[in-house]
Amino acid sequence: MMPIKEIKELKFNLEFLQNYLDYLEIRIKFLLKRFRNFPNFPGVQAGYNSVTGNEYAKKDIFSFSWPNGRGVYVFSRFSEYFPSNKIELMDYATHTIKAMEKQFFINNNYFPYIAYLNGKEKYLGCERPKGYKSYSYIDACFGFIEYGFRTKDNGYISFAKQIFDEIIKALDLNIFITEGEPTLDVRIPENPWSCALDLSNEFMKDFGDKKYLDISTKLIKYLLDKYYIKDLKIFIEYTTPGGEPFLGEEGEIIVNPGHSIEFCSFCLEFARIAKKYKGYETICEEIDRIIPDLLIWNIKNGWSKKHPGIYRTINAKNGLPIDNIMPWWVLPEAMLAVMLAFERTINDKFLEYFKAIHNTYFLTYMNPKTEFGPFQNIDGSTGKPTDGLGPVIKFQDPEFHSGKNLLMVTDIIKRNYNI
Repeated sequence: MMPIKEIKELKFNLEFLQNYLDYLEIRIKFLLKRFRNFPNFPGVQAGYNSVTGNEYAKKDIFSFSWPNGRGVYVFSRFSEYFPSNKIELMDYATHTIKAMEKQFFINNNYFPYIAYLNGKEKYLGCERPKGYKSYSYIDACFGFIEYGFRTKDNGYISFAKQIFDEIIKALDLNIFITEGEPTLDVRIPENPWSCALDLSNEFMKDFGDKKYLDISTKLIKYLLDKYYIKDLKIFIEYTTPGGEPFLGEEGEIIVNPGHSIEFCSFCLEFARIAKKYKGYETICEEIDRIIPDLLIWNIKNGWSKKHPGIYRTINAKNGLPIDNIMPWWVLPEAMLAVMLAFERTINDKFLEYFKAIHNTYFLTYMNPKTEFGPFQNIDGSTGKPTDGLGPVIKFQDPEFHSGKNLLMVTDIIKRNYNI
């Protein structure tokens, strides 16, 4: 039975928190069952259809970097919150991190985006010049830092720090590629820098080294300078190499509300962490001036008026969707962002958004065929669920967007309501 119900009147109490934890325990058991069913798979085997629940054909089963790194992060983090499952969760994390290490060494010290089951990279036609880094490094870093921190393994911690330093260097030199498609010389996405900001926050929380606050500050300034259009008060998805907004085929100003909401969340989390340290007052004031309003803009303009959900991309010129896909992951990201915004501003408007987003996610996206895992997408024109679109999201996410963020939501509630 689904433990989370529709919110009619928002009350944060012990029962509310327990319902979230009960839901996540259902998801834990689902993931662990897959681990038992595929004990020899090199990583996280999440190759099933999010709508039908059917397993993918054998020809579509590969070891993907992003569920592996994210999976290690989640299993390691969940082990702290769910001690009755700790041993098996850490077994799963260890199994997966060993697979990642093997793939790294087999592929000449590089994390492949997609690997065959023997560990060798599956070539996608995306050239990777020497020294370039990619999303696979970011996802791997999430896994290694959380696993190293939870196990107190200095070797993994050192390796995670090395990976992170290489990511930051690649971003500084703009030698970063987005796998799944060839690097486009005409547009530069904001998301790699934003994901690095999320990682930097994680390092700061784990180790308390102000070096990471300085890196986060630099990343926030860069992202606001390059991707925030002050006149329109929007955060765009791409720029040209010359720093101008990249326009769509029909002149659209492309906004990805999910990525913009993530950026808001990462900035607000940074401001929360930096609050007790001197020297970050100016950047926190800039966050307070820009981010709450930017978050509201993305929720209001990204929200479908026909079927509940947030569109993947919209045209900032007229607020219309560029495509009708409403991905599941945007909603748990938005739930976390509005709770961080409420904590920062004490503006009840963000609690109203939380209620609406909670109800949409848990009443619309949950699939009983997959133990209440989310449908990957809802079609904004029909309101019907659809599965992934191509190799980038062929597998299902191992609770990185949902589970990680829902746990952070419970922490925010505990901090602010003395529960």
